[in-house]
Amino acid sequence: MSRGGYDGRMRIGAGRFKGRALPPARDARPVPGRLRTSLFNALAPHLDGAHVLDLCAGVGGLGLEALSRGAAHVTLVDRDRGAVRALAAWIDAAGADDEAEALQADVLEDPLPLGPYDLVLADPPFAFWEDERGATLIARALGVLAQDGRLVLKLPANLPFEVRQGAEIERRRAMGSVAYLWLRRA
Repeated sequence: MSRGGYDGRMRIGAGRFKGRALPPARDARPVPGRLRTSLFNALAPHLDGAHVLDLCAGVGGLGLEALSRGAAHVTLVDRDRGAVRALAAWIDAAGADDEAEALQADVLEDPLPLGPYDLVLADPPFAFWEDERGATLIARALGVLAQDGRLVLKLPANLPFEVRQGAEIERRRAMGSVAYLWLRRA
């Protein structure tokens, strides 16, 4: 730990877990705090009591922030066993076992947890957007999304994005090299 007590880890930005460090990042790409704050300020009206699915969760920055800000239940999914163990330990230490769960699964191959979810957050590796994996992820996420739910994708800001059948863009927000795209059912 460095002087002043800061350990270099990303932290929850607001809500009941504000300031709590996220699990350590190994190969994850945590969403920078300023971008996460901007996203969640915009999502605020959709969080209270929401059921949230966080795909490619990594350190859980998106899903755990949603939990902190009022989501009723969050399911975090990642294929990395170590990341899932770290998320489960975080959930246990926070006393949130009844409100959150961490599951190990490949979001492209394994069955996704049954919905419907009010909000699906997806932060896949940017390589997903270079081929059909991105389209597969979107189709699978829309399959567990509530009729009036939102799908929020993190992707490269310079990516030309074409919406496929079944969805429409509600909002796009870019900051630096990263963009968030909000989709809803068409």
